[in-house]
Amino acid sequence: MSTATLSFAEIKQRVSIEQALPLVGIALKKYGLQLRGVCPICKDGGDRAFVVTPAKGVYYCFGKCRTGGDMLTLVSRIKNCSVREAAEFIAASVGISGKRSEAEATVPRDSSPQPLSGKEGLKPLEYLLSSHEAVQALGVAAETCGHFGAGFAPKGIMRGRLAIPIHDRAGTLLAYCGRAVKDETPTLIFPSGFRPDTVIFNGHRIEQGDTIYVARDPLQVLLAFEHGVTNVVSFLGDITVDALHVLTVLMDEKDVPSIDLI
Repeated sequence: MSTATLSFAEIKQRVSIEQALPLVGIALKKYGLQLRGVCPICKDGGDRAFVVTPAKGVYYCFGKCRTGGDMLTLVSRIKNCSVREAAEFIAASVGISGKRSEAEATVPRDSSPQPLSGKEGLKPLEYLLSSHEAVQALGVAAETCGHFGAGFAPKGIMRGRLAIPIHDRAGTLLAYCGRAVKDETPTLIFPSGFRPDTVIFNGHRIEQGDTIYVARDPLQVLLAFEHGVTNVVSFLGDITVDALHVLTVLMDEKDVPSIDLI
């Protein structure tokens, strides 16, 4: 293979993210379908804050980084170099000759939309803008918004915010949460009469029998999904006795062995 034709995509096809980890001195422990450990970049968040999802070839940090990416992005951050230099380093380390083309490295995403019209719940808001610049500035791609049914609200009680649908454990749409896109306060707003401590966000999507991450902000759930981590839920405000009870019930129903608070 010539140096002019080796692309980012070809490197990622021939070298897995698991194979790249030891090249930059990262050792992680296996938890189900994921690999976890201390974040090698920020060193924050504990010994399970850094998550690699081999099946999707991506990583995410629940610590100070609050970001993730693919194998090339990870190596570039560890080595403090460009993505191109990271690609060349990986190729040389595993014996692949050549350099990448001008193609950009991309993070695979599950862009299939998630239906929201569950049972007799509310009807989805059809005017939400999934590709609005204010949403993209938060790091949330249009595909991720499509999966969750979220988007920028140009009108209504969530106007000017990222509107995120909230479901009960059965998947019925109950309400929308309005998440600030800049420095608006409060960070989260809800319709009048809705009690956020009665619901655990994203609980209806959690897989049976797997450890889950529990966040304080639904935006973290979307950002984690963006980087391949799907077993994440969040509280919708203060951690009250009622909220903890709802979390306990969810753990019992889904046979969740343990949780990580992030």
